[in-house]
Amino acid sequence: MMRLPKAGSVRTRTTLVAAGVVGLALMVSGLGLTGLVRHRLIDAERVAARVRADDVVALAQTGTLPNPLSYPGEESGATQVLDANGKVIDTTDNLEDDSPLSSLRPPVGEHASEVRTDVSLEDDDRYLIVATTAVVSGQRLTVQAAASLAAADATVATLVGTLSWGIPLLILLVAATTRLLVGRALRPVGAITREVADISQVDLHRRVPEPTTKDEIARLAITMNQMLARLESSSARQQRFVADASHEMRSPLASSRAVLEVAALHPGSANDLVAAINDSLIDHRRLEALVADLLLLARLDGSQTTTRRAPTDVVALAREVVERRIETDVTLVSHSTNIGDIGDAIVMADRPQVDRVLTNLLDNAARHLVHVQK
Repeated sequence: MMRLPKAGSVRTRTTLVAAGVVGLALMVSGLGLTGLVRHRLIDAERVAARVRADDVVALAQTGTLPNPLSYPGEESGATQVLDANGKVIDTTDNLEDDSPLSSLRPPVGEHASEVRTDVSLEDDDRYLIVATTAVVSGQRLTVQAAASLAAADATVATLVGTLSWGIPLLILLVAATTRLLVGRALRPVGAITREVADISQVDLHRRVPEPTTKDEIARLAITMNQMLARLESSSARQQRFVADASHEMRSPLASSRAVLEVAALHPGSANDLVAAINDSLIDHRRLEALVADLLLLARLDGSQTTTRRAPTDVVALAREVVERRIETDVTLVSHSTNIGDIGDAIVMADRPQVDRVLTNLLDNAARHLVHVQK
């Protein structure tokens, strides 16, 4: 017995593939989103620190640089002014000592930045330090401004935490939805499978249910029903053929049996016995012809023979079949008015098969003519 595949395997594989693809896409997107948000937040802090450093440079150039430095937002930012020797000459009040924030010393008019965690402030947050250099009254000054990244880190951490439970939840949602939808889509396939499994040779009239949807499964059901219709028609033709063949074979067998039984019960002269044998041989020739026809139909129906089509002159072939026959009780005549005057009749056909058809036609005609004469 053929073993059927495990039910639901297509749905399971589809669900796993869909969940895997969506999960991979979500993870890649999550990583990209996290990196983009982190970059944008750090860039915003960098711009704020550069503005603060440029403001301090502007104050120094106008000679209004306060000591200590004081401006709005100094509680979250620290700024220092260094001379050419790297000594702190001005700073904000929130710095704990006078050590430089960083070793950055960019060229005049340019900016440089770095992230540090060892800034001398009360907290342990990460800081983005931006440095710029300018020449004020012939003196080279470097301004270093620090911006806290605590808010940016907190935002990124919140985003990562949200994605850490949101992505698995979305994957589960996609898997459940895919399994449900695929199950609904494949439900007609289950009905078709159950119906086909119950169909046998005796009930080929049954048909599989056809879904109302116009998709591949509906076309599969329609094709399956068309195949069942062809099988039913073929089975009906085979049954009729078997019935006709049985009837045809029963007649010569009964006739031959009757002749032989009569000869056995009433043995007469040698001439009567010879006549009975001749009659029986006629019936046996009918059986041989019928069996030959059955074998030919079986070979053609089973595709055991290959058709080799070639240009064939049907008129010449018919004349040849008529001329090569030897009949004792029947005279076959080929009339030129019926055959020779119509010229050539060239068709694309298998010559041996056409020869066989013409021979069978003549055999049937001769056999029926003999019975009519009797």
